Amino acid sequence: MPYRHQLEELWKSDDVPPGEAKSRKASVSFNLGLLSFLVSIFAGVPAIINGLLGLREIRQSGGRLQGKQLAVSGIALGLVGSVASGALVWYGVATVQRASQKAGMG
Repeated sequence: MPYRHQLEELWKSDDVPPGEAKSRKASVSFNLGLLSFLVSIFAGVPAIINGLLGLREIRQSGGRLQGKQLAVSGIALGLVGSVASGALVWYGVATVQRASQKAGMG
């Protein structure tokens, strides 16, 4: 494994100036928040959790990490996306139930 050392050096490289690095948890939270509009709570709850963890990570970094807006947006999108897609599923189930009752299936 002669290349392992080189890969580790690339991974650890500090090319990003201090204060410009973004929290990975905040970025994941934002992406999951967007995804929560499609897959409901399966992405919404992890978006909220990662957003909260990202905010804590940013606060504890002492200014080294940024991304507070991403984390807050991820939390908000996770909440709204979960509620919106959950309401859509609920409406769909209620519509199917009413249709089956009218057809005499229920």
